[in-house]
Amino acid sequence: MKLFKHSYKRMAAALLGLAMASGVATSAQAASVSEGVTVIPGTYLFDFDAGSLTTGPGADVWWEQITATSRVLRPYSTAQLAYVGEVGVGGLSFNALTVSDLETLTYSATGISGGDVGNLLTANSVFAVKTDAGNYGKVLVTFPFFQAYQNNGLGVYWVTMTPTTAVPEADTYSMLLAGFGLMAAMVRRRTA
Repeated sequence: MKLFKHSYKRMAAALLGLAMASGVATSAQAASVSEGVTVIPGTYLFDFDAGSLTTGPGADVWWEQITATSRVLRPYSTAQLAYVGEVGVGGLSFNALTVSDLETLTYSATGISGGDVGNLLTANSVFAVKTDAGNYGKVLVTFPFFQAYQNNGLGVYWVTMTPTTAVPEADTYSMLLAGFGLMAAMVRRRTA
């Protein structure tokens, strides 16, 4: 009987590993990819997946200088942006935003204005990033770029998360249960 329990546990673990490797969802929870506080200096690129300034590959946004008082945060490469709003306006809470909320937003390759012309990037404003790696980031502007000592950088706090995994269909569970049943039958046959 002890051999049966040990073999069954080992086979169950193997089946679970196989299910995870084949993309069967075991949880709808999003994993955090990166999180932090930074200043994106004028004319720099930033990668929300790695959480760092970059020189090109992997970059998600570009903080473009238009004039001495006007900037635009532009998506870079295949990344896209969505302006969400200001914390407290309309009940918006940065902490309450989930990856599921971010997935439902409408993203575009259009930049978000900062500075003196249609400035949306004020302190406590929130925008979302669909990164070039397919993750979702929520970003809180901690201070706008008007501080010369920060190289007119945009201060942000961000959290980048993996997309939610689709819940498997009923037939996927049926196949897993059938696999467990088959393994249990094989173990019984060996111990008999």
